[in-house]
Amino acid sequence: MKKFILKDNGFSIIELIIAGAISITAIGIGFSVLQIALKGNKIDETQMGLNGRINDTLDFILDEVKSSKRIIDKEEDITNLNAYCSLPEGEFLFGIILPDQALVKSQYNPEGDKFNLNQIECPVIYSIRPNLNSEKGPYSLIRYGPQYNEVGYYISPSYLQFQETLLLDGITGSGEYKKIICPSGWDDIKTIKGISYCIDEFKKAIEIQIEAVDAEKGIVNNQLRSIASIAGFSSIQDENQINIIPDGYSNFNNLPRCSGGECCWIGICLKSNKVTYIIDNSYYMNEDFLHSNGSIIDGNWQEINNPEFISPKINGKNLFEYQITSLRQHINKLPSSNGLSEDERMYIQIIANNGGSTYLFEDGPQQLTPANKIEALNFLTNLDVEVQSAIDPWEDICRALESEYVGQLIILSAWKPSTVSASISQPCVGLSEGYFAEIINEYNQFTRSKSATGSLVIDSISLFHNYCEKSKNVYENEWLGLISQGAESNCAHIK
Repeated sequence: MKKFILKDNGFSIIELIIAGAISITAIGIGFSVLQIALKGNKIDETQMGLNGRINDTLDFILDEVKSSKRIIDKEEDITNLNAYCSLPEGEFLFGIILPDQALVKSQYNPEGDKFNLNQIECPVIYSIRPNLNSEKGPYSLIRYGPQYNEVGYYISPSYLQFQETLLLDGITGSGEYKKIICPSGWDDIKTIKGISYCIDEFKKAIEIQIEAVDAEKGIVNNQLRSIASIAGFSSIQDENQINIIPDGYSNFNNLPRCSGGECCWIGICLKSNKVTYIIDNSYYMNEDFLHSNGSIIDGNWQEINNPEFISPKINGKNLFEYQITSLRQHINKLPSSNGLSEDERMYIQIIANNGGSTYLFEDGPQQLTPANKIEALNFLTNLDVEVQSAIDPWEDICRALESEYVGQLIILSAWKPSTVSASISQPCVGLSEGYFAEIINEYNQFTRSKSATGSLVIDSISLFHNYCEKSKNVYENEWLGLISQGAESNCAHIK
């Protein structure tokens, strides 16, 4: 029987050392690969987060632009709109003027079909300031304005409740990667730190690009950079869209200057520093008055069969509320007499007509001192719609024609006068009788024009019904168009 002898063939010391070294190397390589993968995942995650934050910010700005009336691109225009409006710290980017807003859902659908809208007193302001946390990039984008509640309504329209909100940090120090291309006719591209933008000539649209970085710990010697852009357009109508500046406007001397340029009310711009306003506070401006509906067919107004009766509104307000609100805003922007020469000082008068007349100043037009401006604003605030269903502005128009302190007359109405013919007992008629509109034009052309004050500019604003053109209303009445026949006069129809 053969004997088998088993030998102990274990690893030598050298073999163990070599095997251990190989294992350690493999583990090290695996760990390095894992580290690289984890770092790559972290970088990708950080990059995606940065992209998301930029796009969220752009979407927010876009939503606010879409719901705005106009964009402001000049810092000085903020306080010019309202002396109480303040500027936050940092570099000014642009501002956004918002329309009247509802503060709760119920205000959109109250009883009586009357919207309870609140005026946002100051523009929203976007600005850039240094970032206190250097790890988040050099600069931050700040929004200053009314805050939102959890369902997206503004908490308060008062500038006293405006707050600052951090929209995005990590804004770069320069827009060296500027890529946006602005359409022809737009303003030049502005670059402030890592934000580049341009605005159209009407201040209704914006193209904006944001460049931001993320330098979080763990990403060694590597700042992640992301760039995104977006464009937004405001579809909210404001006074700038309906202003009419007639030919020869620049030929007028001593034009009053308001914030942002010319002084305009709804569709009419001021051509004189001596202005009288005749406004309508008759029953026809009340929301309870139901106007018959119709349409313009082949250029002519035709009442529809079985007409629907409607309560006309502009920007959610009935005609009277719209008139008062817009005129208050207009008067507030007019330059007070302080610091102006005698030739530059404003003289104003406001006359409310409902068949009879209510005067701001009983003694005729007065200089627009700060005290008189406050009196004018209070006059409008306290003015009510009267029960009279008539307007009769002829005597007031004649008095304006005879006054040296009236260079421009602006008449607003939603109805037609109850009287169309004049008698010789009334002012500015002279020895003739006939239609008031013809007599007024004749007096303005042949009598007033030869005086030291020259011809009176008579502008008119027709709300809802178009009394500028005979063929454009069911009553075939064009009284506002007829009295605005002068070379520099205009009749603006606001639907």
